[in-house]
Amino acid sequence: MPDHPPSPTACVVGAGPAGLLLALLLGRSGHRVTVLERSPRIDLTRQAGAPVLQPVTLRILERAGLLDELRRGAGEIRSGEVSVRGREVARYAYRDLPGVPLPFALTVPVTTLRGALLDAVGELPGVELRLGAEVTRLEGGTGARREIVVRDGAGTHVLRPRFVVGCDGKFSTVRRLAGVPAHVFSYDRGYLDFLVPAPPDWGPRITMHFSDDAYVLSMPYPGNRLIVVWITREQRVDAALAAPFAGLAGTLTAAAPELAEVFTPPVTTRDWAGVPHRQVQHHRVRPDRWLDGNVLLIGDSAHAMHAFGGQGLNTSLQDAAWAAEGIARATDSGSLEYLEEVLRLRVPFIEDFQEMQRVTLVPQSGEQAPQHGTALPDFLPMVLGQPELRPLWAGVSEGARL
Repeated sequence: MPDHPPSPTACVVGAGPAGLLLALLLGRSGHRVTVLERSPRIDLTRQAGAPVLQPVTLRILERAGLLDELRRGAGEIRSGEVSVRGREVARYAYRDLPGVPLPFALTVPVTTLRGALLDAVGELPGVELRLGAEVTRLEGGTGARREIVVRDGAGTHVLRPRFVVGCDGKFSTVRRLAGVPAHVFSYDRGYLDFLVPAPPDWGPRITMHFSDDAYVLSMPYPGNRLIVVWITREQRVDAALAAPFAGLAGTLTAAAPELAEVFTPPVTTRDWAGVPHRQVQHHRVRPDRWLDGNVLLIGDSAHAMHAFGGQGLNTSLQDAAWAAEGIARATDSGSLEYLEEVLRLRVPFIEDFQEMQRVTLVPQSGEQAPQHGTALPDFLPMVLGQPELRPLWAGVSEGARL
């Protein structure tokens, strides 16, 4: 492979959902994109969670032509119930929320989303996906236009894109090679999710229970199942996994009484080997900057966060939409002004959300953890996205402008 092929508009490092969506949006706008993925193959069979994709994110995916396919392999949520310390404080239907772009949210397995994006990207002749491609160097100084050095099975190659986009996770290689310092905070707040059969009358709803030492979330999952999420002290999660499943079922039923209809004897008599589950370690990432010369960080590379509030994948996919718009504008105009304008809005919004998570989950001495879920307006930015960027979310495939 020659070292001097036509330069792509962007080299996207990381073939996760955000990187693939960015490649799809740029490719459909006529830009050449090279997606570099370090893994030699993409495994779409392993369990990797099913985040809630909120209406604002679903609108982006709808305009990308993916929503109908995703709905076939997703759990649907049309309403929610929120309780704090055993008292219901809010009940809502998505259709009644002001300005909501779609009247539902979806629990979409990450593998389902990634597969749909891979299929769509594979149809674009201007988008190249290279598997087993490791980024080894970024040539050029801080703030300059970097070349990217890639090693794969065919040797070492140099690419000269207009932009290098780091979508390669919370421990981003692109971020490190670009010399962008980042503060990485490790949560010791335990996280466990597992799948159980859904009772016949559960319906398309999500329930949220907040207490002083735990958060229980239950929502539809594909295949007539529920995914139950438990966020509490790490030691409690470890202890629950070391004991029979029935013990945790009792704990969660006490916190979320509606789960009594879920944890019937055929379920509670199982051991953990018969209950699909994941225990996840979360981190908060805050780089000094998201843009350095022609290097742009989005998604977890720019702002990994805890699962509390369910905004990690949502914000990453929303990043892909504004990044596609910003890269296209910069390519046309030769100016970074639009990207810099978006980042002036985006970075404080994300960091405020990260701080809310930290104060809620790990309050320091003298800090009062907020009772989230007690006021519906706190929920609206999660459903509708960042207010200043909503016009872009609503019309991303139509060249919307801020």
